[in-house]
Amino acid sequence: MDAKHFHLEQQREQIDLTLPVEPQPERANQTLPAVTVIAEGLSKYFRSAGETIKAVDEVSFAFTAGQFVAVLGPSGCGKSTLLYLLGGLDRPSAGELMIDGVNVKRLSARQEYRFRRQKLGFVFQSFHLIASLTALENVMLPIELMGGTSGAAMHERARVLLRQVGINDDRHNHKPGKLSGGQQQRVAIARALANDPRVILADEPTGNLDSRTGKPIIQLLKQLAQQGRTVIVVTHDRSITEVADVRMEMMDGRIETMENYVPPVNSRLFLEKKGHKR
Repeated sequence: MDAKHFHLEQQREQIDLTLPVEPQPERANQTLPAVTVIAEGLSKYFRSAGETIKAVDEVSFAFTAGQFVAVLGPSGCGKSTLLYLLGGLDRPSAGELMIDGVNVKRLSARQEYRFRRQKLGFVFQSFHLIASLTALENVMLPIELMGGTSGAAMHERARVLLRQVGINDDRHNHKPGKLSGGQQQRVAIARALANDPRVILADEPTGNLDSRTGKPIIQLLKQLAQQGRTVIVVTHDRSITEVADVRMEMMDGRIETMENYVPPVNSRLFLEKKGHKR
């Protein structure tokens, strides 16, 4: 996933907008996990040389808090475009998308900006840390941009997050160039957690790491799901599928298979779609 939108947002003025929340389906059993991501007929089409390219073609699913989802498929299958749609970085051509009760299609551009800050955490293949800032400052930045937190509180939260992802205190004041690839990705994950998002979206998080360095990153993402977040990972790394709760394979913009997938009973959707194998 391109980090262009992330860096542009760092330069925007603070805004205070209330996100419109859709009424949620009644839950017969309050112990059921919350449904955090709902897509219904989600599509993204492009025009090229007079032809319509179906990058994402009528995909439907519902994921809950605590699920670790791996999205696989060959290059060009639509998985990165899907992640853009889920992250509010691109608008769908058709279909519905709800994230943590918010109908994303109904948001204005300014509300989308606030929505991404409040609800989502992004992890990129190439880390995209700011080279001139220390590890601590990189993690503090999203908190500062949200506003309403004192400097001391931001500093402490960033330190706690870095410790949680395995970055020792003696590395907190190191700039990215002084950190290993694995350490940089851990800092990037801490940054993604800065505003306590409900959903983590990761694009090839182990793509620039060797297998030895990548394994702890996979375990860390799994732990984040176990803590109650929804973690959706686009990947070519088959080792991620070994620990994923749901494995979704895409081909030509459509969902080819869905392994270990059961539609949440507390969702309003019934996703018995042709071609979805469980």
